[in-house]
Amino acid sequence: MLLLASLAVAAPWAPMRVALECQSEQRVDACTLVQGTLDNLKVVKSVPRSDAAVVLYLDVTAESTWDFVLMRAVLVGGALPGAPVSFEQPVKIDYRQPVDEQRAALDATLSRVLAPYLSVAVPGAVTVSLAEPEGEEDTSAKSSPWSFSVWGGGWGSWSEQYRSLSLWTGASVGVETNTDKASVWVNYDRSLELQPSLVVGATEVELTSDQSSLSGAFKTGHNLDSGWTIGAFARGAGQDPEGQYLSTFRAHAGVEYNGFPSNDARGNQLAISALVGAQGDAYNTPNTLGERTAFFPTAMLVGAGELRIDRVKLGAELSARTQLWPFFERYLFSGEVDTDLTLGDHVDLSFTVEATQQAIPGPAELDASDYEEVTRASYAQPLEVWGHFSLRFHWDATNGARNNRLDAWGSLGTTEGL
Repeated sequence: MLLLASLAVAAPWAPMRVALECQSEQRVDACTLVQGTLDNLKVVKSVPRSDAAVVLYLDVTAESTWDFVLMRAVLVGGALPGAPVSFEQPVKIDYRQPVDEQRAALDATLSRVLAPYLSVAVPGAVTVSLAEPEGEEDTSAKSSPWSFSVWGGGWGSWSEQYRSLSLWTGASVGVETNTDKASVWVNYDRSLELQPSLVVGATEVELTSDQSSLSGAFKTGHNLDSGWTIGAFARGAGQDPEGQYLSTFRAHAGVEYNGFPSNDARGNQLAISALVGAQGDAYNTPNTLGERTAFFPTAMLVGAGELRIDRVKLGAELSARTQLWPFFERYLFSGEVDTDLTLGDHVDLSFTVEATQQAIPGPAELDASDYEEVTRASYAQPLEVWGHFSLRFHWDATNGARNNRLDAWGSLGTTEGL
């Protein structure tokens, strides 16, 4: 047991300056709970990272009903001679637990992470004792690798001339161990949008849309060792008459190599996969190749990387997919780069770039007066690029005060009617 205690001797001291950096979020609001504990510790002062002696990073990943929180403390420069450069501890929390139990688990881990630094910064603040855990037992015999979920939801809006409704429902079954995994899921969704028609010249263009789809997939894999995995993946879908597919089915087998463990605490991965298989389609309308149906072999290379460590979050995905016969009649190349960088103490940079180059047969004929048909034919565009960029300069208050008064006023907005 480790405690952050009140100072036992009357000696000059100052709170240790700590900055909290939350790098990811899941169902447990770990960031808010940890920040609240830091604000209540007299031997710690919450400050912006530009004024911190220690930066505390929170990384959260999710699996089943568990959120895995990794707390990592990093020493800033030589602020505390003799303290470790970095120290981290994980904690596993069931998101269904009451908030007080979640906070207790986080507080215990926070104490262990801060103790090596507080023992240098404020030695009298740390008390350590060793004891056997109480009320704990090995629960491995009671655990199950199986999971099952059912979901459903929707959203909608209504006014006299504009109405929309979206509904979805589905179910999944899965089994997962440290070496094997398999899952199957099915989902149905439908979206309706009603709005006044658009009149162009003498032509009335209907803007109402009705979209639906039924989709599902099965995936299974087996870890051969710490890096290599073999698996199979099958998926299929059907769409409404305005969509591309009356039905489609794809099945592939492949192998993956990953440079990080399958249970990496930060969710880091560096994976490359090769897959071969086949695809069968039935189209709602003939495509530019004159096909109503098609069956062809395919091959794919897929790469994915994600790295989270302290002030850096980098992610990238690359894929190359092609029809094998006739070769290159259909192909798709796509790439995405996503990053969040903390550049020094006062600059935050984030950007995302996605690009797709493809040759996918589109509909042979388009009714230019059918709004829904025209917009939903965008799947066949040969090149699509999307990007996001954000650069923030900031100089934050250093007194560590928190004040949530008048926060609700922000919901009043700026461009509403009132």
